[in-house]
Amino acid sequence: MAKKKKSKPRRNRPTEPMASTPVSSDGHSGGGWHAARETIESIVIAFVLAFLFRTFEAEAFVIPTGSMSPALQGQHKDVCCSECGYRFRTTASSEGDGRQRMIARQRNQRLRFGAYQDDFSGLDVLAGVCPMCRQTMAFRTDLPQGVPSYINLKEVEQETSYPGDRILVNKYCYLNKDPDRWDVVVFKFPGNGEMNYIKRLVGLPGEQLQLYQGDVFARLLGEESEFSIQRKPPEKQQAMFQTVHDTDFESATLYGAGWPLRWAPVAPVETASKGWQVDAKIEGQTVEQRYQVASDKADPIAWLRYRHLLPTTHDWTVARRFSTSGEYQGTTKDQWLGAIRPQLIRDFNAYNAQLERRQVRAAGWKLPEKSLGMHWVGDLAIRCEVDIEKPEGELLLDLVEAGKHFACKIDLTSGQATLTIDGFESFAPVATTSIVKSGNYELLFANVDDQLLLWVDDQLIDFGDTRYDPEQIFGDREKMIPQTSEEEPGDLAPVGIGARGASLTVERLEVMRDIYYVATSWRDGPSFNDYSPVRQATMLADGTRMPALQNEKQLFSDPAAWPRLLDRQKRNFDIKKDQFFVMGDNSPASLDCRLWMSNGSTSGIPGGPYLDRRLLTGKAVCVFWPHSWGSIPGIQQLPGFPNFGDMRIVR
Repeated sequence: MAKKKKSKPRRNRPTEPMASTPVSSDGHSGGGWHAARETIESIVIAFVLAFLFRTFEAEAFVIPTGSMSPALQGQHKDVCCSECGYRFRTTASSEGDGRQRMIARQRNQRLRFGAYQDDFSGLDVLAGVCPMCRQTMAFRTDLPQGVPSYINLKEVEQETSYPGDRILVNKYCYLNKDPDRWDVVVFKFPGNGEMNYIKRLVGLPGEQLQLYQGDVFARLLGEESEFSIQRKPPEKQQAMFQTVHDTDFESATLYGAGWPLRWAPVAPVETASKGWQVDAKIEGQTVEQRYQVASDKADPIAWLRYRHLLPTTHDWTVARRFSTSGEYQGTTKDQWLGAIRPQLIRDFNAYNAQLERRQVRAAGWKLPEKSLGMHWVGDLAIRCEVDIEKPEGELLLDLVEAGKHFACKIDLTSGQATLTIDGFESFAPVATTSIVKSGNYELLFANVDDQLLLWVDDQLIDFGDTRYDPEQIFGDREKMIPQTSEEEPGDLAPVGIGARGASLTVERLEVMRDIYYVATSWRDGPSFNDYSPVRQATMLADGTRMPALQNEKQLFSDPAAWPRLLDRQKRNFDIKKDQFFVMGDNSPASLDCRLWMSNGSTSGIPGGPYLDRRLLTGKAVCVFWPHSWGSIPGIQQLPGFPNFGDMRIVR
């Protein structure tokens, strides 16, 4: 096998602070030129900081809510999953400093929607859901009686509630220019001029904006031309991807009980030795995975595909029982595994999947289904590390949306990459990549906003124009719903890696999704889904009657229910002169322009679905002071010592 090139670390782990002592060239601390140099450096740094503080607004602006999660955090729990080690955040806005904001927000909701609860006891967050292994993880040791068996009580710790990110804001950048679409902007909330809010700017003055199928469309205000999709710049898109699954965080508990890996070779293959070979072994709490293939040019393409296999709370109960006793209430392992079905990928965000003590008190430990995502997401991406043993053969990356295959074929001999779309032969952009010799490469391939993008070792490959028109592929954008059949799994196996005539190894496979902007407005309310309620029968536009479903999960696992997605709604918003439209990256949990009432409402707060230019404060530049990590036993926070690993540019 070729010698591996050191790949760029992508571990989703918290970084611990490390103390350092200045050491001179002779090995002794302090003294001589070293001390003088430190003094000069301190003076220089002081001048630089003074300049920055005059150029930027460096007040202690703490992110107030989780509407921009996962890019920016409000008050939250920051934990590593006790089952798979994945680091994730869950909102804790009901605790600490966020409690009063939540109370005020609920009172405001009473004015808007008549939905208000007077019970503010039991606001502590007891548990959350890991986005990788989907275990419900307890965050406190003082749990009430009756904790269900799917919660691992052996690994419970008292998790800290951390404040929101502190950010640096460039307050001068919009004095002589308008903000750009997709900027992360800070502004005074129209309903309360003393509160700073932060959102992503998606709509510009003089536009009519449309939200549909999770994407943003626009046209000039007052014109009857077709809406055009608004594509995110590649550097913004990279920052806005949200991880769906990462093979580095496969739970050993599930795998040990027999739960299948999400990536699997497509069977049958003519000769097993020429197909993908799976090397999986338990290492601690996770499963180390490597996928190898060695095939001849005459062989058919060998495919490795991802299935979105999500364990439920019941599955976690069964898995823990099988891993210890080998049986569960008369259910055999074959019966349990035989009932597993793949699902569609939806807009789940672990930040929204919290259980408060009062929720448990009122309805038990069952998490509301809406917290697990309520919309199918078809805009996907795959990132992986590929170790090429010989520079020969072909490597293919494949993404499925609405039953169509969007692929990138890389000739490993020449490094030439070709983009293709199923049934659209006139689309074939070609580019040259750096993959021209044996070695390790990191690949990222995405199908987002009606455009295909490829990165190799974090460098965007220039294909020229890689945009496509769904009308030419599907006949009508409204017909873009999931597809599957016995012969073709389609959207139930939406990501794949193929090889022909190649010898290579793939590791660290990561499936990601784009942001899904929910098409809602203040008339719909914050809990609106952009299709008919699944527990009610509905009539589609073509006259087809769809029966009521048993639950929300059925919509994402039962192909017979997918025609309901033909009914997804559109919401239009007019943006006039000196107005902008902002939304949160955490779309299902963001009270943004979509939900701001119009002047025609009874309350008129905050005035309408727009942001006045005069309320803009500036552009978010970076997270300069993330919360600290404790490094002394028994002390969970070290005040004043930031987590340097989480300092980052805001994109």
